[in-house]
Amino acid sequence: MTIKTQVKKTIEEKGLIKKGDKLVVGVSGGPDSMALLHLLVDLSKDYNIELIVAHLDHMLRSKQSSADANFVEDIAIKLKTPFIMERRNVKAIASSAKMSIEEAAREARYDFFHKAAEKVGATKIATAHNMDDQAETVLMRLIKGSGSLGLSGIPYKRRFRDKWIIRPLLDIKRRDIEKYLKRHKIPSRLDSSNLEMLYLRNKIRCILMPLLEKEFNPKIKENLNLVARNLGDEFNYLNTAAHRLCKRFAVETKTAIEIDIKKLLRQHVALQRLIVREIICRLKGDLRRINYKHWKEVEAMLYDIDKLNVDLPGGLKVIRKHNRLIFTRRHITKECRAQFKKIIKLDVPGEVIIPELGIKARAEIVKYIPEFKKGKNTKRLEYINGDLIKSPLTIRTWREGDRMKPLGMRFYKKLHDIFVDEKVPREIRNRVPLILAGGKILWVVGVKLSEDYKINKDTKRVVKLTVIHTH
Repeated sequence: MTIKTQVKKTIEEKGLIKKGDKLVVGVSGGPDSMALLHLLVDLSKDYNIELIVAHLDHMLRSKQSSADANFVEDIAIKLKTPFIMERRNVKAIASSAKMSIEEAAREARYDFFHKAAEKVGATKIATAHNMDDQAETVLMRLIKGSGSLGLSGIPYKRRFRDKWIIRPLLDIKRRDIEKYLKRHKIPSRLDSSNLEMLYLRNKIRCILMPLLEKEFNPKIKENLNLVARNLGDEFNYLNTAAHRLCKRFAVETKTAIEIDIKKLLRQHVALQRLIVREIICRLKGDLRRINYKHWKEVEAMLYDIDKLNVDLPGGLKVIRKHNRLIFTRRHITKECRAQFKKIIKLDVPGEVIIPELGIKARAEIVKYIPEFKKGKNTKRLEYINGDLIKSPLTIRTWREGDRMKPLGMRFYKKLHDIFVDEKVPREIRNRVPLILAGGKILWVVGVKLSEDYKINKDTKRVVKLTVIHTH
């Protein structure tokens, strides 16, 4: 079976691409991404798909990084494919957000891909993960002590915000990719950082995996991929069941999610963990830095009536109150309760980090609103009428006498009354970011959007606002 035939088989079996799709293709310039790009160009006629090449310069290797970007751009021109490129200082991002370079690079990369997809109106993002990547990922997570979710590895497709990430090469071995490039005389770039033994993945790729293949099992990569698929199927089944139970048992307010302990304990322990996992993910937005140790701390609260609270990463707190577990953001210290007096500018488009509030805010100009977002207020993002604003916007916290016209209402209302109505605890009100345009409140983040800035049928310029917690 040729590599093209196998990729097409994967696409068909996993439902990765539909006819008429518009795809952003992440291309670093390395062998895997170059193979992905050329294969998708080759298959574009079969599916009538439109491709956009996206390249992020992580600014980690100075001249080499710039050369990679120029190389990818030249390839895109030769293939007559639109090209989008951006530079982001990953070292600075990692330092600011207190995360590893690898983690910061990954977050920056996917954020850029999503931004590129929104810019061109694409619904899918294709990345070049292959069978070897999958095996390395499973082994790396096994070493770190991951559970079934981690060991299920890299999925063929997954939801990312309002887009799909797809991996058409996940059934292809790296050596077959190299043969394909050589046969078709396709050039590629070598990322020197892939050979550095500073990162666990590189150690697994260059030292541990060859040893396992030679001394223990020549088919270790295939077997690790099989482990990932089997555990992935089992995890998806359990996670679906946990999601249904979470909808039945968990009660969500603007600032917290609570669940009846007796109802939780009636479930199998595997489902208990997944229900707790979903609640944390809903509040935090992700599961970064959440591990098995944190589950055990929450589990102890189910049985020990004297254990009344647990602090979790990401500013979360779990409180036991009688027969309920309440998941919320940690109580604020006196220092944090103090009024945040700064006024921060947010360019449109633009991004700003506010360490004092522990948030990162972003404003983007987009072409459309995803259907499932229309008319819905979410905790972390909103779409506003860009025709009615001028850059920059401003960010601050509430002041005595603040008023706004809440979405769906005809009259202005005191922000204090809105906080009371929405049950926003008094101790966190000074931490709730407000985004303003020309001095008028357009969004009380996570609480209310202004009627004055809603999208209507005549809106020509849509602005997407995103606010996420950085710790």
